[in-house]
Amino acid sequence: MLKKALPILILTLAASGAAGGDFEPLFEGHGDIMSYIYFKQDAEYFIDTELNAVIETFRYKRFYFTVDLFKETHMGRKYNSNMVFDPTRAHWSFGYSGRIEMDRYFAEAQMHHDCFHDIDRWHDNSVFWNSPRIGFGSLGYLPKYKYHRPAAEKPGFAWENRFDYYLLAAFFLPKGGSFQKGHDYDFTFNTNFRYGIFRYGRLGGDIESDNLWVVNADNDIKRQHRFSLNSTVYGNKGVMVVFLRIWTYDDQSIRSRSEHKFALGMHLGF
Repeated sequence: MLKKALPILILTLAASGAAGGDFEPLFEGHGDIMSYIYFKQDAEYFIDTELNAVIETFRYKRFYFTVDLFKETHMGRKYNSNMVFDPTRAHWSFGYSGRIEMDRYFAEAQMHHDCFHDIDRWHDNSVFWNSPRIGFGSLGYLPKYKYHRPAAEKPGFAWENRFDYYLLAAFFLPKGGSFQKGHDYDFTFNTNFRYGIFRYGRLGGDIESDNLWVVNADNDIKRQHRFSLNSTVYGNKGVMVVFLRIWTYDDQSIRSRSEHKFALGMHLGF
């Protein structure tokens, strides 16, 4: 009965959206492509590349249901070889979210699966977790707004003076080897901030501060603090960013940059 009723319900909601109702099928994508090179290079740290996509599947009034995919590749530098690029490890993340957008803020609940696997290595240091999450932030932090800013109202140089933020609490549940493996995270809290400094036509400058707070299995608090100085070109459909990144502190256990603090990179956001 449920299998027969579900397609009818979906078609009814879609029809109401087409008729100007509260439901609207979207299938609209936003995301990031980013790559950065470390100043200090070795067999584990050379170039990291990130791909991130978020799809808004449908909207009902102010509620959005999204699915997302994140892929990160860690590349080391190979010495005594004609090929210096050596992909060593990869991070995948899959998830879905229910998000409510208000006039200035948004709140969301997520469920994510993350896994880390070695690439072409004899040893297996795989890590994975499953994590329900709760997030809250300013509307301008979402990629569909952050990367789609109109041109400055006045020609020439102008101070933007815009502050956006995102807070995310993650719980690593359920416990047990089928759901968690190879990590010491019990709880994490992200506090991310972006401050837009200026606009000059399609050019902009901003700074970002991304902070990870970890409560591990021993009830110790570990931290990662990352600071980025961004130079941005705003296009009609997205942005291109050149950035200098600094990890000012990092003593948590996953891909720590405590010895590799500086990187230079490029980012495309859409």
